[in-house]
Amino acid sequence: MKKTFHEPPVQKTYVGYSLAIQLVRSAVSRFHRMEGAEGSDLIPGTNVPMIMVSNHQNGLMDPLISCVLAANHQIHWLTRADIFKKPLIRKLLFSFNQMPIFRQRDRLSDAKERNQRIFEICVDRLSIGSTIGLFPEGNHQAMKTLRPLKRGVADMVALSLRRNPEMDNLVLLPVGIDYEQADAMQRRLRYRVGTPIVFKDLFDSETGEFDQKTFLARIYSALDNLMVNLQPEERYPMLIDFVRAMRTTELTNDEWFDAQRLMMRFRSLKASDWKGIEEAHQQLNASGILDAARPEDLSLDEHSSRSSKWFTWLLAPLAFIGGLPSFPLAFVIQKQSQKRVKEVAFMSTFKMSTSMFLFPIYWWIQSFAVALIVGAFSDGWSWTAMFGWYTFNIVGSRIAGFWYGLYLDWKGMVQARKVWNDPTSKQIWSNYVHAIRSVTSE
Repeated sequence: MKKTFHEPPVQKTYVGYSLAIQLVRSAVSRFHRMEGAEGSDLIPGTNVPMIMVSNHQNGLMDPLISCVLAANHQIHWLTRADIFKKPLIRKLLFSFNQMPIFRQRDRLSDAKERNQRIFEICVDRLSIGSTIGLFPEGNHQAMKTLRPLKRGVADMVALSLRRNPEMDNLVLLPVGIDYEQADAMQRRLRYRVGTPIVFKDLFDSETGEFDQKTFLARIYSALDNLMVNLQPEERYPMLIDFVRAMRTTELTNDEWFDAQRLMMRFRSLKASDWKGIEEAHQQLNASGILDAARPEDLSLDEHSSRSSKWFTWLLAPLAFIGGLPSFPLAFVIQKQSQKRVKEVAFMSTFKMSTSMFLFPIYWWIQSFAVALIVGAFSDGWSWTAMFGWYTFNIVGSRIAGFWYGLYLDWKGMVQARKVWNDPTSKQIWSNYVHAIRSVTSE
């Protein structure tokens, strides 16, 4: 007997999404240090059907930050089907514009037919001006690489054009997501939005044929230009510390293009070039330098090592006072994440999603208690005390989070200076950087 297939509705917007996005926006901006969103002006208006394609490195966090990037749109996502089983959860997911996608591990004889129907619903949603979010790699991987693309996005676009060859306003928008350190709070994050990908020339309206190979190559090229795509992948361990030291999340315009050109040269290195890099990297690993300082803080040369804002410690008392009421819950969430999350790609997802829901409840409980205490020493219940304490927590936790980012920069600066001030460590790190620069210089 076949399992019941619950079709998601054809909808463009839903009130549940509109309410949730406010929490998501606050949580994402609190967790990550937003460095910028280059090309965000290329995102079309909400009346234009759009498919956003992005790289996928960080579990559920990737779609959440995409929702924040295009906050005026309600983005519709495909999510693994097994979490739609329970009626209440299914209804909630449908209200957030989620749609199930069936995998081989679901072991359904009609999985292909179900996915075909889901794609038809996606096309129906696009036809009324919705935005679909897709990760064409098919799954996530916590590495700064772009893996071969799956054909799902090509199938969806081809189906759209076959059902409506005149769908000239469909926009295929590439987005690159760049994390400084995806699993850690108040590390930097940058979006890069590219020009819409041209694809209508690949569709033959008479035969219904669609050149999927060329289409996927165009998507790969577009994403390759917007993200850190460290190739060849088998050399990743040797190169990632150098690339981290480039601080790509802090690079814009010409600096970013220069960094990309350098990284592109990795793909054409010869076996003899890799020998020197491998030796320098082995020496670096054996030295313990990477346990003493982060590559982002060391930078590629001593004069570019991390600096600290002059007001970091002046702000510390205010940050301490503002963050103290939230610290107990933050501590519990941190400990639970270490206990429960085994895969680094879901670490920030766990921390942010639990914080997003628990902190407002926690603050209201505190506010209720404060109102009772104040009321006991006055004429009764104090609404002023209740809402005042809640507001204090919102503002205070923001200040504490901002200061924590400043503290991380200060700490990184101190750690990097220790490395640079030690002649042996300085030489080992410089040798590693030189080994890569010497074979990638023009």
